[in-house]
Amino acid sequence: MKKIQMMLILLLCGTGMIHVYGQVATEIEKAGKSCKPVFLVAYKSNDAEYDKAVAIADEAKKNLKGSSVVIKMNTTDAANNSLITKYRLAGAPLPLILVLDKNSTVAGGLLLKDATAAKLVELIPSAKTSEVLKAISDGKSVYVVAYKESMINQKNIMDNCAIACSKMDNNSVTVKVDMDDKKEARFLQSLKCDLNTKEPVTYVINKSGQVVGTHNGITDVNTLVSSAKKAPAKSCCPSGAPAGGCK
Repeated sequence: MKKIQMMLILLLCGTGMIHVYGQVATEIEKAGKSCKPVFLVAYKSNDAEYDKAVAIADEAKKNLKGSSVVIKMNTTDAANNSLITKYRLAGAPLPLILVLDKNSTVAGGLLLKDATAAKLVELIPSAKTSEVLKAISDGKSVYVVAYKESMINQKNIMDNCAIACSKMDNNSVTVKVDMDDKKEARFLQSLKCDLNTKEPVTYVINKSGQVVGTHNGITDVNTLVSSAKKAPAKSCCPSGAPAGGCK
């Protein structure tokens, strides 16, 4: 009976009816469920600089006082092939350290020669950047509305963005960012946001992660929709890179 069961399992695996989930993928999924960012050390077997890369990632984790996870991924292990494809690591110089956001999307990465613990920590997205990265990872465009509480037009602008999202068949999302939120200063800077503006500003980010439109004040729905549908410009950045340029 056991022999028959084993043969059946092997047959199902061979036909793809059973999905074999690698340990690294499981660890990443677990970190995502715990809302913890990941320092993913990608390396090859017998890599002479593996220990150095892990040490830098461990230092970054220590700086965050336990609120992150270090995961090691051997790219020569066939069990990790799906992740190598997902994170576009085929042919990449190794070792390198990827930073995965708390929702497991890629926030950036550094080659070992450029990596320090401080730089890795800096790559961890703010809350609003995280929302944008998740949307782009899901193949959606984003309307980022930068505002201040004193700005009276913000509700009308948000309403128009909501209508635009519905016209995009919900393939767009709206992210609202307070210009006075210090935790979002780097994100606003990446958008080249003028903090002295008198009206809210809507930044349209296409599904490739590129800022394709900037609109001051109230903007009509059709303009918002057409901006989001603009063809992406040629870029060195992989899909899902943070808005504002390659990291």
